[in-house]
Amino acid sequence: MTEQRRFLLGKEPFIRKADSEKYGTDIIMRDLMIALIPLILFGWIKNGLLPYIKLDDVTFWAMIKPLLFVFIGGFTCWLLEFIAYKYFFKDKKPLLKVKNSFAPIPGIILAMMLSVNTPIWVLIIGCFFATVVGKILFGGFGYNIFNPALVGYLFISVAYYGVIVNSGGFANPMEVEIMAGATPMTNFASNPLASIDVLVGSYGNLGDFLLGTVPGSFAETSALLCMISFIYLVVRKVIKWQVPVIYVGTVFVITYIIGAFNGYALDLRYPLFGILSGAVMFGAVFMATEPVTTPKTPNGKVIFALALGVLTVLFRYMSNMPEGVGSAIMAMNLFTVIIDRLAAKTRIESKKPKVVLRYAIIALILIGISSYPIIAYANTVSFTPEDVEVASVKQDFISKNFEYTTYVGNKKVIVVVDLTGNIIEVKDSRYNSEAYITAYQDKITAYETKNYAKYPYLVDATADGDHTVLTIIAHRPSGYARDVEFLVTFNKQGKLIALSSNAVAVESYTNPNYKAWNGIHPEDVLPDAIITNQDHLEDVEIIATATQTSVLYIEVAQLALDYISQLSFNDNGEINSIIPLTGAAIFRINANQLIMTFIGEAK
Repeated sequence: MTEQRRFLLGKEPFIRKADSEKYGTDIIMRDLMIALIPLILFGWIKNGLLPYIKLDDVTFWAMIKPLLFVFIGGFTCWLLEFIAYKYFFKDKKPLLKVKNSFAPIPGIILAMMLSVNTPIWVLIIGCFFATVVGKILFGGFGYNIFNPALVGYLFISVAYYGVIVNSGGFANPMEVEIMAGATPMTNFASNPLASIDVLVGSYGNLGDFLLGTVPGSFAETSALLCMISFIYLVVRKVIKWQVPVIYVGTVFVITYIIGAFNGYALDLRYPLFGILSGAVMFGAVFMATEPVTTPKTPNGKVIFALALGVLTVLFRYMSNMPEGVGSAIMAMNLFTVIIDRLAAKTRIESKKPKVVLRYAIIALILIGISSYPIIAYANTVSFTPEDVEVASVKQDFISKNFEYTTYVGNKKVIVVVDLTGNIIEVKDSRYNSEAYITAYQDKITAYETKNYAKYPYLVDATADGDHTVLTIIAHRPSGYARDVEFLVTFNKQGKLIALSSNAVAVESYTNPNYKAWNGIHPEDVLPDAIITNQDHLEDVEIIATATQTSVLYIEVAQLALDYISQLSFNDNGEINSIIPLTGAAIFRINANQLIMTFIGEAK
């Protein structure tokens, strides 16, 4: 019994290669490296190769640095252990000792957790703390209390975070303009209950978080690759499924409860953001499952995972740290031995009331800790005019007014603006003060400027029996001196037959410096092209050196076609009434083509 107990509470991993040629510590570490390689390659492609291909000012060194970064991390940890065993511990076979301690692993994982912009010397210092402080001082491989890579990571996060920020932060050269290079977790930390359009929409959509194409650490942003690695490691019996699944599930549930108290009860995007952003997936698969620093008993793993999820949410919402995963894992490493001893005794406890009592006490402790952020954020968040953000805009074809979808914090507020630009209604009395009105006006102006246009809008629709004529106004902040008026004519069957504007009078293509035109104005080309391709406006070519004019014509045509599509038609296929059947046209931006159409909301 004593020997069994010693084995139960000993240091993992227990299985030696001598015991099994197909399943030993060497094989486990080999499979771990196989699982890490896809994330490393993804990090290199995202942070090195693609910027090098797409941007002219990215050097070859910047392209290859991500791969060297991982190599340097692994080699530094290997070298530090070799020096320690050879010169300090006087080991007769230091190379074998280092080989059996899998020295490069902490350095490789540490490099994956850091920003690709981290200076090499900072990485080396982190490797020193990971290897010497986090591993060797505790007795080496199998005896460390804390995950060595996390020791190095948290030291760097505390001591050198400012250095990393000043060196470029956590964004690669292609991401520096996305939220000023802020990571989703940094953005979250500034306002945990911001609207989902700010938390997620600022970086794309949840698919981008799943794939990992968002600013963040070098190789831990891809939740999808972490899931694939999880499946591989479980199949290979390197890790158990319980800790990652229970941990991620706990974070999801608690985050959902917090969101539900603040308007997200029917929106799963909020808790999904919680588990797909930051290091939750990476930590769940590669850090929380480390055999040396996590419980060995089955019920101990469950307790560990639940507590880890609770602490992660607690640190995220109630501390100044932008990410709580690493701190939560380090904190729980302290309790690993206690959890294992308690779990082992409970498993063999013959008296059921004692078993129930122990688990009940643990449950009450976890519920008490998790209730702290829930209660703290339960309908207690107050918003100010500074929290206003504009998400999208649409024009009501019947009233001609604009409806701006704004968010005050995470509260959706519809603001109605008339054709003159005056706010005439705020559809939430709680956010209808003078200060909020000023904030809406400023944010709407900024939104229009950011999106490169004041959207074309309908000002009039008339019919003479044979034709329907729409008057549409558009304005651009550059390229035109004043508003451009368009007349768009449709026949009785709702087919576009004419398109004209006063663009000639308000722009400079008649300037002799525009020699490429040879006397031909875009207005001489675009209307016919649009009329010919009115069912497929994406086929209309944007004229070189006349991008703004081309886009303007296409936008106006799309708006007019959308208006006509909402009219009623009689049995002869002719327009029955110029009053739309529905009231709104919703604007959509296609930033890649610089074309704006008006179907479906987008940011």
